[in-house]
Amino acid sequence: MEKVKIGFIGCGFMGQLAHMQNFVQIADCQIIALAETKGQLAERVAAMYNIPHVYSDHNQMLANGEIDAIVASQPFRNHVNIVPDVLSAGKHVLTEKPLCVYADNGRKLAEAAAKSGKIHMIGYHKRSDPAVEYAMEKIDEWKHSGELGKMKYVRITMPPGQWTGGSRDAFRTDEKPNDFVPETTPNGISEDFGKSYINFVNYYIHQVNLLRYLLGENYKLTFADKAGVLLVTESTGGIPGIIEMAPYQTTHDWQEKALVCFEKGWIHIELPAPLASAQAGRVTVFNNAGGMGMTTSPRLPNVHAMLNQAGNFIKAVKGEKKAPCVSAEAVKDLEIAMDYIRMFQEIK
Repeated sequence: MEKVKIGFIGCGFMGQLAHMQNFVQIADCQIIALAETKGQLAERVAAMYNIPHVYSDHNQMLANGEIDAIVASQPFRNHVNIVPDVLSAGKHVLTEKPLCVYADNGRKLAEAAAKSGKIHMIGYHKRSDPAVEYAMEKIDEWKHSGELGKMKYVRITMPPGQWTGGSRDAFRTDEKPNDFVPETTPNGISEDFGKSYINFVNYYIHQVNLLRYLLGENYKLTFADKAGVLLVTESTGGIPGIIEMAPYQTTHDWQEKALVCFEKGWIHIELPAPLASAQAGRVTVFNNAGGMGMTTSPRLPNVHAMLNQAGNFIKAVKGEKKAPCVSAEAVKDLEIAMDYIRMFQEIK
């Protein structure tokens, strides 16, 4: 395969800043088409990024036989409408997190991807941060060698902060957004419960997913506190984990962190703001295997996770590596989210 030919469905704020400006930097791909219901916005963005084909309807674009893969930057409540069309057209697809709203529908999307034989990659960009990639190499090394003993604990802290990280603004118009039928709420879910669940998914599903990635195995929920700060888990192998949700708030910066502990060492990850450009996370490694307590901090390339994620998607489409997270795994994030809100509602 030569350059992977990409079509975009949607070019709003996240479409432009999280995805389009990154995919145009990948040498192995070319954006050749854009489907956007806002005509003025589509023309402006297409001119900016030299996109030759512009459509007002995504199904018209999907009929373009040149396109190999789709980036569908859509509200996650619209994924159940868009993703089946893309997979049925025989295209690989990247969507933003989460997979969709509810796990039952997520399973249907995962089944559709499996049936089509195409990749449905979920935009958990933190897995593509160079700091996380380095940390995972170190975690796998420690697990394999046993030099630092067993993994003992994982903690993720995610306080609210300045999440755009000084990124430029996206092109905007005053055109009316496209109407779509959002994913329906299952029977038995009250309006209050549904709002709490969607808010949690919107803000913390990245951390729910990242915890599983760092653990290297699935986990179950064991505790939630009344203040809504702690989500406590236990992995399949018995390793405890915690997600600290808004234990405090910052104003001018972003202070998301992860700590992975072994018996004789730890790995600490500091992640940049989600839209901070040309900025990777930072890693600190403490190794006490020889009793000397050595601390190291590798110098990582200044490549932002969103740019690296774009490259990882293209490599997956070309068959050069596995996608960091696909729909079949992402269903588990929605199951954990539902378990958490149920537990939280019970103790309130």
